[in-house]
Amino acid sequence: MNLNLPDIPAIRGIFVTGTDTNVGKTWIAAGLTAALRQRGLKAGYFKPVQSGCPAEGGRLIPTDARLARELAALPESLDLLTPIALRLPLAPGVAAAREGVKVDLERVAASFRELAERYNFLVVEGAGGLYVPLVDTKFLVLDLARWLQLPLLVVARAGLGTINHTALTVLAARHAGLVVAGVILNRGSATPGLAEQTNPAVIEALTGVSILGKVPEIANLESPEGRKFFLRVMAEICSQADFINFM
Repeated sequence: MNLNLPDIPAIRGIFVTGTDTNVGKTWIAAGLTAALRQRGLKAGYFKPVQSGCPAEGGRLIPTDARLARELAALPESLDLLTPIALRLPLAPGVAAAREGVKVDLERVAASFRELAERYNFLVVEGAGGLYVPLVDTKFLVLDLARWLQLPLLVVARAGLGTINHTALTVLAARHAGLVVAGVILNRGSATPGLAEQTNPAVIEALTGVSILGKVPEIANLESPEGRKFFLRVMAEICSQADFINFM
């Protein structure tokens, strides 16, 4: 499929992708947005497409954007932060086809343009990993990142199995011509085993990409205390000079 992609402006930002679904990239993207705003950066959040959205009051609610809006104190409507909301908990391209919904990239571009006018920096969250289809099976998350011209931040699990997933994600990104800013290892154990202790160095050696931070497992993440602790961790990650300078 040859897609005529709408024109969009260039903007500073980061594209947050995951090595897998449920790896925690929504929390990282939302926390990153909040932490950057706390540092005085005029940063916003954007998730073009979300599937698996629950219905509330007769409309689908993009819950990832809702979390980011709450955590980062953003004023925008959910429709602007996530212009395409789908009901089925499937890859967006598959969910859209089954629901008879068009993933309209012009709507995505219109939201992106508006947010680019409001903010100096955008944290954009993808859906699942890089090879998740968004429009049929011809336009993938990695195509979205390439269209938006943003460097990647890869969110990966901290424990056993993450080396392969992370290295393959970096390889796929580079093959598509994308720049990888770094990796955040998420949900680390309070008592890390040998795999978790050695994974960061091995990932850096295999990929040449820096581990920008490690986020521990936070059992009470939904509580005010848990969120406050999480935001402190994200603030520490954002304070790293290399991370800020890259962006």
